[in-house]
Amino acid sequence: SKLKVQKNNQSLVYQEDSRVRINCSITSQTSQDSQHAVLWYIRRASGSETDELLLRIERTGAFVYGAYADEERLRRRVQAERLSPRLYALTLNRAESSDSGTYYCLVEEWLSDPDGTWYRLSRDTSGYTKVQVKQPEPQLRVDELENNVTVEESSSIRLGCNIFSQSSPDSRFSVFWYMERSDDEDIEDQPGEDEDKRDCVFSIGHDAIFGNGNCSPPDDNGPNTRFQFERTTSDQYSLTIHGARPADAGRYYCHVEEWLLNPRNEWYRLATNNSGVTIVNVLQQVSTIHSVVCSNESLFYFLFFYPFPIFGILLIALLVVRYKGRNNNKSQEGKNGAPLLWIKEPHLSYSPTCLDPPALSLHPGSVD
Repeated sequence: SKLKVQKNNQSLVYQEDSRVRINCSITSQTSQDSQHAVLWYIRRASGSETDELLLRIERTGAFVYGAYADEERLRRRVQAERLSPRLYALTLNRAESSDSGTYYCLVEEWLSDPDGTWYRLSRDTSGYTKVQVKQPEPQLRVDELENNVTVEESSSIRLGCNIFSQSSPDSRFSVFWYMERSDDEDIEDQPGEDEDKRDCVFSIGHDAIFGNGNCSPPDDNGPNTRFQFERTTSDQYSLTIHGARPADAGRYYCHVEEWLLNPRNEWYRLATNNSGVTIVNVLQQVSTIHSVVCSNESLFYFLFFYPFPIFGILLIALLVVRYKGRNNNKSQEGKNGAPLLWIKEPHLSYSPTCLDPPALSLHPGSVD
């Protein structure tokens, strides 16, 4: 047998979702009438010495997939070609990290005897091609600027989350807002180090589902929720908390997870990053007469609505009393309308030395 296969060893590095191509070249053969069967093997990158059969190309050109191809679901992604009588190629489309390993081909040379029966004359293997399929380098970076915000009670708190860079144009993001209480003295400057001391305020997953990622916000996400989420652009998120309460004071930050779709159409988390801390202070409102009245509905109605009908009833009663009093007065008047007078007995005084006649005086009586 003069069969020889090229034995060049090489190492190739590819990004995930790339196209991997490996050649198998026959440099010499025993006879011009020789036919070849080519078997492609892979030695997994995990260090196992067991070589898995990927596929076999029979001397007749038929394809037979090995158990490894079925196990790893490679039938749709693997492609074997015969470029010339002595050159074969293996192609992996949309390579993923699990495709990393060492590949080589084993060539069988077949000849026919005078009776026309084919027999295997010899075997030879190629060199080893080490393939490493890497996921994209994580380049996720979130705004780490720290802010200090002071708002009044019952106003709105706006929290931003800006993504400055991402690892892939096809990346999707899960965004979580966490809050650490301001009265926790053991909290360090770096957010998210102690998950037991933080509360999940709001979250949206890479699949656009609110509350994804086992986030249990303290408030309900019903129609009366205080949270308003906005995504102005693909890399800018914001959360507004309406009706600020004293309990909302604390250290807020957003936690971003970057997700990518692998060749198997499965999402995986590539990288995570935290934003800077926003310290929120809530000023409590001072209780005034106006705030107390407006905050108490029953008191508000009692002061501004109930007095009007009561005052109206009192006014009507007063008018009725005055009207009855006037009627009583009219009943004591004379027929001509003049008031009656009581005439007292005239007081006559006589004096023997007085030349003037006695004076007669009338005194009006009292009218009841």
